[in-house]
Amino acid sequence: MKQKYLKNSGLIALITILSMIPPLSTDLYMPALPEMTAYFKTSSTLMSSTMTIFFIFMAIGILILGPMSDKYGRKPILIASISISLIFSGLCAISPTITFLIIARAASAVGAGGMVAIATALIKDSFEGKSMSQVLSVTQAFGLLAPMLAPLLGALILSIFDWKMTFIALAILTGISLIGALLLQETLPRHERTQGSTIQSILGLGQIARNRHFTSVLMVGALIAAPYMAYLAIASYIYIDGFGVSESTFSIYFAINSAAAILGPVIYMKFGAGSVKKAINIGIIVSIISAVFIFTVGHAGPVIFLLSYVIYSIVSTYFRPMISDLLLSATETDVGAASSVMNFGFTVVGSIGMTVGSLAWSSYTSGLAITMLIFISFTTLAWLYLLKAKSIKFDWK
Repeated sequence: MKQKYLKNSGLIALITILSMIPPLSTDLYMPALPEMTAYFKTSSTLMSSTMTIFFIFMAIGILILGPMSDKYGRKPILIASISISLIFSGLCAISPTITFLIIARAASAVGAGGMVAIATALIKDSFEGKSMSQVLSVTQAFGLLAPMLAPLLGALILSIFDWKMTFIALAILTGISLIGALLLQETLPRHERTQGSTIQSILGLGQIARNRHFTSVLMVGALIAAPYMAYLAIASYIYIDGFGVSESTFSIYFAINSAAAILGPVIYMKFGAGSVKKAINIGIIVSIISAVFIFTVGHAGPVIFLLSYVIYSIVSTYFRPMISDLLLSATETDVGAASSVMNFGFTVVGSIGMTVGSLAWSSYTSGLAITMLIFISFTTLAWLYLLKAKSIKFDWK
């Protein structure tokens, strides 16, 4: 359905903003983590858990709100999702205790989950073929601007205000997406919506999850990308506590890595997957090389660590639009549910990556390298299974 008010460009902009909210929800206050750890008189592990918990509850929101949009339409569920995220992001700013902050983060994450699932469904509803691949790549590329700009914006905010203002800024940005959602024209006609109860719509996730083709491809993409989420959780401790750089200098290092990560979806947009088999094989090899560099020489200094990690960042961000394109192209019905399963897989596996990376390692730099090697090993196993499973039909070229 054509967008009367947003037009195609406005729709793509809305989808991009919706995709940017989750990384903004973590990266905007990342430079403030050491300050917040002292403010709440807690440990760095518990403070980092506010990120992990966010992604866990975002996964719950994805599973519930995505299928609900198949039944009730994209627009009403999207507006509800944004409103939930907006309200509880604001409440994070007035958290008196770490417990209150964790609860508010969890609630806002549920709304963010609906935003993520519906953003993907909007792409499938509104575009097809090469156009869908391009929109996926564009939204992924611009979505990666959030990790690049958020720490810079966070550091700027911290130079004037305290950590609370980072959550107020997030609430303002979420409010902008609400305006776009109100202008959105429904993309899922009534006759194409899921019949039956809401519970039946949610339980319909199981049918998609039991598709071995779908879940195997998803696991390869989610596992290889998980260490990127671990990096997001501990980057500030690696740079600020480990290398002793300032908050503003950390934001520059973080922004450089995020800028390089944008190359992943840009490369996919320009060249596509090519040989999927070759792309995944190269991705696994490059990831191993990056992990080995981090483990052996990554402690030498922030520049060497950055150079060791950045090659993996490009690989991991290339796979997200590639895997999403493969899965969405194979989906004809229950798009919201399929989007939920896909985003749920990426989110849960990413949350596990954040948890492993945030363990009480003697060195977070070594911990990140070990986390990468663990998940790359599981990626390799999932990939070998996918290649050998005779029941799975796919043209790997």
